[in-house]
Amino acid sequence: MRVPGIAAVAAWLLYLVPGVVGWFGVFIDELYYVSCANRLAWGYVDHPPLAPFLLRASLWVFGDSLLALRVPAATLGALVVFGAGWIARRMGATPFGQAIACAAVLSSPLLQVLFGFYSMNAIELLLWLALGGTLVEIERTGNSRLWLAFGVVAGLALLSKHTVTTYAAALGAGMLVSPARRHLRDPYLWGGAAIAMAMAIPNVLWQQAHGWPSLEFYRNAALYKNNPASPFEVVLQQVLFMSPGVLPLTIAGLVWFWRQPGGRLRHLTLQFVVMLGLLIWSAQSRPDRLAGLYPLILAAGGASLGTLAASRRWIRVALPCWIAGWGLLLLPTGSPVLSPDATVAHLARLGINIQSESGEGKKTALPQYFADRLGWPALAVQVAAVRDSLPERERGSVMFFAPSYGQASALDWLGKPAGLSPVYSTHNTWYYWGPPPSDPQVAIVLGDSRQHLEGLFSEVTLAARHYCGRCMPWRDGMPIWVVRGPKVQLADKWPEWKHFE
Repeated sequence: MRVPGIAAVAAWLLYLVPGVVGWFGVFIDELYYVSCANRLAWGYVDHPPLAPFLLRASLWVFGDSLLALRVPAATLGALVVFGAGWIARRMGATPFGQAIACAAVLSSPLLQVLFGFYSMNAIELLLWLALGGTLVEIERTGNSRLWLAFGVVAGLALLSKHTVTTYAAALGAGMLVSPARRHLRDPYLWGGAAIAMAMAIPNVLWQQAHGWPSLEFYRNAALYKNNPASPFEVVLQQVLFMSPGVLPLTIAGLVWFWRQPGGRLRHLTLQFVVMLGLLIWSAQSRPDRLAGLYPLILAAGGASLGTLAASRRWIRVALPCWIAGWGLLLLPTGSPVLSPDATVAHLARLGINIQSESGEGKKTALPQYFADRLGWPALAVQVAAVRDSLPERERGSVMFFAPSYGQASALDWLGKPAGLSPVYSTHNTWYYWGPPPSDPQVAIVLGDSRQHLEGLFSEVTLAARHYCGRCMPWRDGMPIWVVRGPKVQLADKWPEWKHFE
């Protein structure tokens, strides 16, 4: 296990160090996860409960620090790299095959992004790899009892991210039209399915009690947030974000699954094809939707090309150079190894324009997953300064209102030392943490317009504007208002302002 172990250490350093000591700070979603971790529940509007539960443990170990966010993410990434090498070995890969499988995972810009900050995506990648590895072991050993282990992992995946339902649907479709359909008569498979569904019950009950908010969130995201993409663009983005360097292993891995004796792993190739087809059919730019499938496919590619390379010396030279060359060229697109300005310049030289989301104020030269790591501590400091400028009699009773979970969570966590509380927002799960128990006589409001606020408060004063440079444009130049004398009861207006997206 030397090769996967060495690769895992390299991965841990690559995923951790640039995000801790570089130019970029905490990511917008990480702020939100901290707020969720401090308000544990069996569900949230935009994700199940596992990520906040795990983060709560990390915050207990590392305290309120960037390490509490980045160490778990980097560790999950290192485990995925190790798992790809280990599974490749179980597939019969030579040490060279194990090495190129690990290198392919490590070189992917998309995986560098997803393991570069804490989110449910990092957890999902490890769980999907565990699911795939279990499927391979079921076929390799013939041990049907492993379906029970598959069910446990699937249950954790349901508690991590609801998109595992597409994984299961695509796998089921692949099994139906391949020799793996024999497993559908196996009682252990249905036992595993029962375990997974039982583990998901607490989250389902939370969803039911709150009116199924995640369904509304996913619908709104599809309509207003995700970028549209043509079939060609969907495929091109898969190649670009995963890196052209890993394309030979991807193709080799899919072929390796297909050509196993008796078609015993053919359903894994079909699963990928079905999920890619669903992504094309959705006409949405979401390259991360398939990310969890790739480590297993790259492990199979390592097993295939590793064997081929044993008799072809040129492959042993050309393939590592191909993977490493593309990996180094695209490294600044996935890992924050350059400054914001240098990253923009590098992308311009490559002719790459990465737009993760659609909507007003979301077009930027710096990719959103980098731009939304800028400006948050300065925002908390500036809001604290506005609060401190108020008359002393008002400072202790002021409330804070923010338009998005990002600003609300920044004040909630980064503003904690300055006492920036209570904070309220109507965006995603923050909606359920409000409204305030009483209408504020004085409040600090981030964003919003003067016209709207004048309909709610008797006195509206522009106190400052927040500028954050290379951050997302919708945050740059954001007004910070001081408002007094409510004209309406906010609790009555709260349902109108609900924003799930």
